Amino acid sequence: MTEKAPRMSLALIRKLAPLSLFAVPLLIPLVVSAGNASSIPSAAHGVSFGTSLGSNPARTLSIFPNARVGRVFESSPSAKLPALPPSYQIWLSFNTSPSLVAAGGFNGQFGAILQAWNASGRVVYWDWQHEADNPSNHFNPATIRAGWAQLLSVEKRYPSSRVKSMSIYEGYLLDPSMPHGNPASWYVNADVLGFDCYQPNAIPRAMAYARSKGKPWAIPEFGNHGGDAADIAYVNTAMAQWAAYPPIGASWFNNTAAAGFSQPLTQIPGTLAYLRSLAG
Repeated sequence: MTEKAPRMSLALIRKLAPLSLFAVPLLIPLVVSAGNASSIPSAAHGVSFGTSLGSNPARTLSIFPNARVGRVFESSPSAKLPALPPSYQIWLSFNTSPSLVAAGGFNGQFGAILQAWNASGRVVYWDWQHEADNPSNHFNPATIRAGWAQLLSVEKRYPSSRVKSMSIYEGYLLDPSMPHGNPASWYVNADVLGFDCYQPNAIPRAMAYARSKGKPWAIPEFGNHGGDAADIAYVNTAMAQWAAYPPIGASWFNNTAAAGFSQPLTQIPGTLAYLRSLAG
């Protein structure tokens, strides 16, 4: 399994928001450092915290063994799930061909995969075509909706209390200027609505959108790149913003690139300690 490569584009620039963090007041009266990371804000209760695995999954697992979310990216899904610790939910994105999926040509294979995942006993949230709304992907929203309709029809035939669908779009999709088109054109009736939220203002928008749909929601990617003090402040700001309607989980993007929009956990021991404490 490999980590996705950061996009050096406007989409990347939008995610570079460490300075904008300081324009948002910290609503949680808590100062956190590696020394007092045991204090858990109420907004963290019931939220599963975790991380993407980065380019060295073994290293990530060794430094964050109690994570509740393991974020995985695959080109095609397999009946065999990634070998993650039992504490981890598996949040898995795959990118099978849109034309194949939209035409129903993947239904039989996906049905067999879902049955294997159901039998595994693991908690799995699956997503197809991660951040399809990003203009660099050149996807037609109608094709994406058609593909999701096929996959959700298969999911309906093999229901599970542990294996659920999660659509994942960029939080920027919900900006009032509609930079990726009308959000309604991308909406699919997945079990959970996921939004990758790096900029602080993306979180209340994602929360409000999911609430308006009567859906649980998630943050499959969030992160900051300002060092421990700024990164911990960013996490606290995120929790303050979602306190009224918390996500099911939030996964730190454990980026390993030099020009990233999130910081590798190996570089921020205080933030890592805090995330580990939030994960319980």
